[in-house]
Amino acid sequence: MVKRCTSLDTRNRILIYNFFLNIHGAFDLDTDAPFFMMTTTYKKRNNAISQIGISSFSKLIFLAVILCNFVVKNSAALDWTVMVYMCADNGMNYQSYDDLNEMKEVGSSERVKIIVQVDNLAGDIQPYGRRCVINQNQIVQLENLGEIDMADPQALIEFVRFGYRYFNAQKYLLILWDHGNGWPIGYYPSSKDKAVIYDESHNNWMGVADGELNYAVKEIKKILRKNVAILGFDACLMGMAEVAGEIAEGVDYMFASEEVLPYDGLPYNDLISYLIQNPNISAKDLAPNMVSIATNSYNNGSQGREECTFSAIDLKQFDAAHNKFSSSLTILSRYAKTPEMRQARNSVQTFAIECDSYPAGPNDDYIDLIDFLELSINAVTNANDKTECQKAIDLFKKSVVAKGYVGNYLARAKGIAVWFPDNYIAFKHQYLDYQNLQWQKNVNWLYFLNNFYGIDDIKPSSVNLIRSSIGGKNDFRLMWNKSHDLAPVRYDLLQINSIEQIFEDNCDSFSSWLNDGFVLSSLYNYPRTCFYTGIGNNVSIKLTIKDSVNLTEAGFLSFLTHYYTEENYCNNSIKRDVFYVEVSEDGNNYLPIDSFYGKNIGWTEHRYLLPQSDYLWIRFRYTTDGTYPDSGVFIDNIKIYKFSDFRRIGENLEDTFLYLFNMPQDKYYYMIQPIDSFGNIGFLSSAQEVLIENYCEPFSLPSPFFTDCNIYCDFPADQEPSLYIYTLSGELIKKFTYDDFIGNVVYWNGKNESGKEIASGLYLVLLKGKNFTRVGKIAKVK
Repeated sequence: MVKRCTSLDTRNRILIYNFFLNIHGAFDLDTDAPFFMMTTTYKKRNNAISQIGISSFSKLIFLAVILCNFVVKNSAALDWTVMVYMCADNGMNYQSYDDLNEMKEVGSSERVKIIVQVDNLAGDIQPYGRRCVINQNQIVQLENLGEIDMADPQALIEFVRFGYRYFNAQKYLLILWDHGNGWPIGYYPSSKDKAVIYDESHNNWMGVADGELNYAVKEIKKILRKNVAILGFDACLMGMAEVAGEIAEGVDYMFASEEVLPYDGLPYNDLISYLIQNPNISAKDLAPNMVSIATNSYNNGSQGREECTFSAIDLKQFDAAHNKFSSSLTILSRYAKTPEMRQARNSVQTFAIECDSYPAGPNDDYIDLIDFLELSINAVTNANDKTECQKAIDLFKKSVVAKGYVGNYLARAKGIAVWFPDNYIAFKHQYLDYQNLQWQKNVNWLYFLNNFYGIDDIKPSSVNLIRSSIGGKNDFRLMWNKSHDLAPVRYDLLQINSIEQIFEDNCDSFSSWLNDGFVLSSLYNYPRTCFYTGIGNNVSIKLTIKDSVNLTEAGFLSFLTHYYTEENYCNNSIKRDVFYVEVSEDGNNYLPIDSFYGKNIGWTEHRYLLPQSDYLWIRFRYTTDGTYPDSGVFIDNIKIYKFSDFRRIGENLEDTFLYLFNMPQDKYYYMIQPIDSFGNIGFLSSAQEVLIENYCEPFSLPSPFFTDCNIYCDFPADQEPSLYIYTLSGELIKKFTYDDFIGNVVYWNGKNESGKEIASGLYLVLLKGKNFTRVGKIAKVK
């Protein structure tokens, strides 16, 4: 049991601790274990001030004066503070003691302090978090933190705040010690491979792709009022571009391994010895020396001999490299489907994601970025393109200030790894998480990968449509958010004058369907029962609407889904359970309008544009080999709507807005549909209603017109107006009576009352009834 003085707060305990260290030589005091602390040797000490060996009151007064001076100058002489954040509340529990013993073989000096925050398993002899300072042959506990979640970014932030407050230094080396897995959040919700720092007691990881590490680094920079000089990872697989991108804003140099680390981790005795002997060393010089020390320790050195990689990255240079790399990726994407690019991926240096997968093979997801770029440039045929790509390669090489490896199969490890699954399904499982990384936001790596696979089946994300207020000219703006997709997206905008629901099924019976294999379920009911595909081996089932629907112009289908189906890459092929949405105009030959697979946890509405048809049947079909237990598709709340006066008023729109003006008096509905460059069609948006209450000005289509046109007129039903066309000076050139109207449209051949073609120019159009007038302008060009 650690014995602590409870009457002194942490600040006073540390000041007195440092004070005793400073006066040790002058007064021959026993500072091996100050009265308020106890080391991991568990040597008992009496908690009595008299034990410090000072008997005279005058000496105490003198010591108090020295203490006051020390408080003012506390830690001003420190060159480096090394902060080791050690989460051992997991399978690394016992290894923590080995590394702590390595640290205390050397310990702190007057100019370099080694502090540690360590947390062990609940069943350990020290089952709590604690902060310690490492002296030679001594580990001094400064603070008992109790049970703590080391995976909480705030815990890391508070540790650094503690180090800054009590061990302020010119430079800081922060080491994150634990399991590591690179950037991922994990393939599935149950996955524990979620980045770095795993706290078993709290079943929590510190995430990378979810922004937790990035947040911690930003907060640490605020505390230190400068960058961390070196952030080192004593954790597997953290030497990645994705990780570097998350910490670049608050760190000067990153020290990490591209590969799985040997179990013994970093050689702390070697590293600390070097730093103690060279306290004036800069981060620029220490980072590459850390690489050589760590590499040599596993090349028949202090750690024996084991395969490993280490590298140090200058994050300012890294930023410069990936800024240039963004344009190079656009070039490489044009060559992404070439055999040379595939060969580059097959032969690149890869890294084992699991400890038992040595040596890494071509199917491993992590590759060496620089090695790949040097191989991929062989696919580039244009000389100028090669030159641009080479510039990015050179910048990345420059950012790696040192690299080292042990093991022949790691000979092409060049310092920076990157995620590059060898198959599309593995890519698809994690691309949504990847979009949150700073690296992705800066270079758009996903765009290149998507072009490399070339089989994009991912729909553009749904968009929400909104409108502005209606202006005095019957004008308004339609706006929608940008659809997220891996490929370029364009938009089709639909205008409908009325939407009528013609079918609804709450999925509590099959009375409206021909059912071949579906069942009723209340497992994920919305809000009661729903249709469920069920599970089983070699399932192939169908659910077909009994009565066709009549869509005189077009319409849309809406339903809700909740599903979890198989989508894997197995034996060099894609293995899927597929749910199809199909339509037929004769009840026999069905065409798919969509198919989906994978997972969609939680009820989501899907809307599909349906074609014009007097007789349209709808069918749901599901095929699976039943590999996944508890899988399948749940559907509910099926609705069908028909349109009237339907047309596309915008196709292949690149912008996310459209301005409409001089709209005729009426009620309109608008829907937007995203479509990507691979032909994947996103779901229809919900309908946005627009009510135009005023009558618009007369206008022509086309506008301007060349030879003839239709003039559209908007007027009340009880009016029988005439239409007059004038020059801007007021000369009448053409008159139409109400008999010339076809509905609300007048056809004009572009000639005056004398039958002569009018000149190019701007003309006034007067629409005049008994008590109704509207004036517009039309343009003629030759």
